[in-house]
Amino acid sequence: MLSCCLAAVGTSQAADFPAKPVKFVVPFTPGTGPDRLARLVAEDLGKTWKVPVVVENRLGASGHVGAQVVGQSPPDGYTVGVMATNISLTAHLIKSEGFVPMRDLAPLTIAGYGDMTLVVSGKSRFNTLRDLLDYARQHPRELAFASAGMGSPAHIFLAQMQQKTGTEFLHVPYKGTAPAVTDLIGGQVHASFVATHTVAPYLASGQLRALGVAAPQRNSHAPDIPSFAEQGVPDFSTEAWYGFMLPAGVPEPIAEQLYRDIRASVEQEHVRSQLDKFGLTVRPSTREEMRQVVDKEYRTYGDIISKYNIKLQE
Repeated sequence: MLSCCLAAVGTSQAADFPAKPVKFVVPFTPGTGPDRLARLVAEDLGKTWKVPVVVENRLGASGHVGAQVVGQSPPDGYTVGVMATNISLTAHLIKSEGFVPMRDLAPLTIAGYGDMTLVVSGKSRFNTLRDLLDYARQHPRELAFASAGMGSPAHIFLAQMQQKTGTEFLHVPYKGTAPAVTDLIGGQVHASFVATHTVAPYLASGQLRALGVAAPQRNSHAPDIPSFAEQGVPDFSTEAWYGFMLPAGVPEPIAEQLYRDIRASVEQEHVRSQLDKFGLTVRPSTREEMRQVVDKEYRTYGDIISKYNIKLQE
């Protein structure tokens, strides 16, 4: 009897949802992939729902701060996190009793994917991926590899690449991608991973040179850049997802409505086309598919973090 009453309450809540503004929390800076995704979908859903959908950027600790804001929000559907793959990393690297990402966040839908390209300075001696890897094998820890910080996706992908290729670079963590790219252009470091969808202007200007898309196949948004697989490094991918998550415990009818409405928005042609221009490969998932992706990533990155003793502070 009680379960029937609770179900009826949940259904009633869903019928009235949303009755007030909805907040999208983005744990990254404006202009990043998750931020652009959030703003496109927020604008579209604001028209559908007839209530404001506000985007709030909450920065800090490689996205952990914003994720915690979501995880500790009331589970009523009015706070939605616009997340990325990094949540599977920070869940291992930042420990606190008050917030456990795999416990306190519920997958909703993956909107799409992006990947990363290995780049060097436009003045670098290295012209191909093989050039770089051969030199790195012969000169361990001589080549400096920049990342956006300890435990950042680029750091994790560097560890994976070293494992796959038998190389050892000197990891140089920065406080963000921008300063890392600045020093890469200036020649202070030798290589880095940069999101494929953001690298085009640097390549066009000659400031950077692309050695390969770190993926099994070429990126449709950068078809002239060869993939790692076709250059002899198979089974290696930097593919990263962008998607939506909720605080755990949101009533099922509301969670399902949010899933349906957000996925429908992402699949709208005008939203899809804008995401495509930004370089995001739109590939919406179901809630269960997202759960499986996140769970698998969490295990995979946990093994890498443990093997290489990766921490947020060196």
